[in-house]
Amino acid sequence: MVDANIMTGLLPTSNSPHQIVSGDATVPQVQIKNPEAATDGVKSGSDDDSNNTKIIAGEETGGADNGYSGWDHVYLQYDFGKLRDVKEIDLYRNTYPNAVSTFKDVKVELSADEDFSENTIVYDTADHEETTDNKGQPQTLVLEEPVSARYIRIWERGHYIQNTNSAWKGYSNGILFNEIEVIASIPKSEVPAPPPEEESQNIALGKIPYVRGLTPTNIEAITDGNVDDNYAVHNSTGERWLQFEYRNNYQMKEIRFKLEEGTYQSVKVSVSSSPTNGGQTVFQQKNWTQGADMQTITLDQPVTGRYVRFTVNKDNNSPTKYSEVEIWATGKSYDESKPEYVAPDSKYDTLVWADEFDGDSIDETRWNIIDGMANHAAIYNRDAVSIVKDGEESYLAINSKNYESTKALIDAVGWDQYGSQQLASKVTWSSGRLESKNKFSFQFGRMAVRAKPNDSQGIWPAIWMLCQDETGHDEIDVLEYLGQDSWSAWTTNHFGILSYNKGSHGIATNNYEAWCQDFHVFEVEWDPEAITFFIDGNQVHKTSQARDDGRDGMHTRPMFPILETQVGDGWVGDVDYSKQNTKQDSDFLVDWVRVYQTEDQAVTRFDDLTKISGGTNDDYFISASSATDGLMALTNGEEPYEDKDNFYYGGQPRYEDSRIAVKENAEDQSLVYKIPGVNDVHLTAYYQTLSDAAQWDGGAGSYKGASIRTTLKDNANIDFQVFSSPDGKNWTRFENIKTVDNFPEAYPSYARITFDAYGLPEGTNYVKVAFPDYKGVSYALKSGDVKEVQNTDIQLAKVTFLQDQQETADKSQLEAVIAEAEH
Repeated sequence: MVDANIMTGLLPTSNSPHQIVSGDATVPQVQIKNPEAATDGVKSGSDDDSNNTKIIAGEETGGADNGYSGWDHVYLQYDFGKLRDVKEIDLYRNTYPNAVSTFKDVKVELSADEDFSENTIVYDTADHEETTDNKGQPQTLVLEEPVSARYIRIWERGHYIQNTNSAWKGYSNGILFNEIEVIASIPKSEVPAPPPEEESQNIALGKIPYVRGLTPTNIEAITDGNVDDNYAVHNSTGERWLQFEYRNNYQMKEIRFKLEEGTYQSVKVSVSSSPTNGGQTVFQQKNWTQGADMQTITLDQPVTGRYVRFTVNKDNNSPTKYSEVEIWATGKSYDESKPEYVAPDSKYDTLVWADEFDGDSIDETRWNIIDGMANHAAIYNRDAVSIVKDGEESYLAINSKNYESTKALIDAVGWDQYGSQQLASKVTWSSGRLESKNKFSFQFGRMAVRAKPNDSQGIWPAIWMLCQDETGHDEIDVLEYLGQDSWSAWTTNHFGILSYNKGSHGIATNNYEAWCQDFHVFEVEWDPEAITFFIDGNQVHKTSQARDDGRDGMHTRPMFPILETQVGDGWVGDVDYSKQNTKQDSDFLVDWVRVYQTEDQAVTRFDDLTKISGGTNDDYFISASSATDGLMALTNGEEPYEDKDNFYYGGQPRYEDSRIAVKENAEDQSLVYKIPGVNDVHLTAYYQTLSDAAQWDGGAGSYKGASIRTTLKDNANIDFQVFSSPDGKNWTRFENIKTVDNFPEAYPSYARITFDAYGLPEGTNYVKVAFPDYKGVSYALKSGDVKEVQNTDIQLAKVTFLQDQQETADKSQLEAVIAEAEH
């Protein structure tokens, strides 16, 4: 008899009632993910789900304990096939590069019976704690006496994670095992024979590595199969690294490389199962000389991993030149191909709006190009966005470029200065932003964007949506990519009002390969019940937080797409001022944007109030059919009530340059819209703020003001009203208007107020927007002084409708969009 691991190749069962997204768009849920991983004989100690057998204990809900208090105690069960005398159990769990975990309510039991009617508990219910000292090591249970058993159950209830490089901590619902070994006495004849020796393959051939730092030159040459002077150049100087990243696990057996001949301060090669940790060093030299021949690293024992990293410092001032890299390895599969995108199963399957970016320039009937706005360390400008061609392919390119100084940047791209705003010296970058605000928005549906983000420290490409009427801080982030964390793609829903009840629910989705290495489809299904995020057709996050608590977490108002790259500051942090880890000129590429809804879904109609009445009417824009004569149009001007800087929501572009106010002394003023089949109306209005109310709000990072609506005398009311009519003659006031008070920036800014009329009466064909009568109304300043409301203290900026689709005016634009996408 010999002691041997009896688990190899066994597959588990489980009592978990919970399903996991499997990663396959056509088979979206499984009870046990990667059931073979924990018994494949590979102990890679990874946080990558594909290396681990996984079940979950319940739903992650966010909040203080992420739902932990309601999670189930669940198990994996294995059948040895016959009774065995078990002596030892080794449990290798998932481990994170920069965190330690406490595995909750661990229990291990053995039994001769499948239903465990009689059992032996070898580890009673208790937590098992991972520390920085025992990371990657198994939880080993050595039995005092052998136990005769055919079955094993391993119980847990999720795990608690604590970062070691930050203060973050929280519960995770996963129970993940990298490898499970059960040591038992078995006849020597039953010990599994080692698999036959496989012939190694050069898995580096034709593979493009991820290069940390500046954009490399001629990077394809690093694995072109030729050992010559056609070098691939890693342009960052000093000690820098690049790494080869693989979908599959491999047993690395031999690594060969050839650098430019000469002496190097240091060279290190390591193999890892995680893209972010150093892994196992297999070659390390200081003051090392590269000669004429390739350097060969022969590994006495194969090293399992998915990442091979080369960290090189030539002389602190020179780039590193690679002639060739070869990685000889064996694996279960050598298929590194990426699956074709398959759209998720969704009721939102009718294309309603798209841009394929196939033209020679950006289609400005669909997009606004933000020009001159300073944000973080960059100025958005027209020259930073363009259409680029790559053979037969065509892409939107959003460029981020360092102009070295603020003056050089302003001289090159201009600057639309906001009030007395001054730019910090770090604002030296040009970047770009496109948004369909005021040109297209939709309420509920699915938006998919095929894009290739650009990486590196301080670079922050994003795909997101904001509400067309810019209520609160409603925001859906389909992608936020923090360039220095190249393997994480964030998807987040934001809701509520800044400084009052703002919240968010988001997660990072990790990829085996840096997301910037290829195009991916980033997608959101936005529904009244939940917001669901997908990457490459696979569900990665679903949230319904704040749906029912008054914060309108599902955003019951139209939203518009935004494509941009922010640079430096904020969440992403500063760029690398040494100019080694931040690419100085790079593009965020977008292949296409597509929006889907149901076939008969209500559509958005929008009036930007560029004219009081008689303006554009098509399948998106609508203008009032009539108006009273006591209204006046306002645009950007010198007076405070005209200056667009005073009609500004923090962090968003300032082009609120068409508004309507009542003329002095005019009363009973209104706009009338002919809009059959209308469901909802949203009014975006601005009210003057108190001239002596300004208090710093740390949560908002801004001075907070107060609207004159908050201190009206004698219970006066200066709110807008909405009336409905079937014939344009007989009007009924809509009583159930909801009001949203947005964060009020301090005087002289105006406070944005939104009035929402949901569910207008069936049969409504006309809507009247009634302006409040201001005459004789007064308000109090904080000082106690009383002032009269002026006609320009109340302004209307937008009117947004939701209308039955069959009632819209024109389908020609939609037909053109569909034809372009199909082409």
